[in-house]
Amino acid sequence: MRLRLVDTGVFLCLALENPCYKQCGRLLDKAFRGDFTLLLGSIRLTALYTLFLRAKDFKGLQRLKQEILKLQPRVRNVDGEIAEKAAEYRSTVQTPDGKWLVLADSIILATSIAEKAEILYAFDTDFAEVKHIKVKAPEMEISE
Repeated sequence: MRLRLVDTGVFLCLALENPCYKQCGRLLDKAFRGDFTLLLGSIRLTALYTLFLRAKDFKGLQRLKQEILKLQPRVRNVDGEIAEKAAEYRSTVQTPDGKWLVLADSIILATSIAEKAEILYAFDTDFAEVKHIKVKAPEMEISE
């Protein structure tokens, strides 16, 4: 099974039609076709839903939920194993500017590794120094 974690920014880029939204759409189309299994961390679902709720875009939120369900993702909740690994990564992984990885990113990193994902897709350059897993932006390397 090819398992890949897709971070929040990929969904938001597509939903808001930001630059690179076509690449994000093609990536999620691959998950829909079954080319790989989509992995989501429950904490990232919270982040996605919060943006729509703050904007009071309830129709947009429902569309997002429906689209995510169509992708049939594997969702991993934060549990003791994830919490412990996230703490380890938060205290050992630094961003390119020398800061520590933030809590949410540490949880995403721990989730991707605990689930044995082959790739973590994200636009966040804070993952650029991560050596534990291959990190890519859709259709490009994270360093690009």
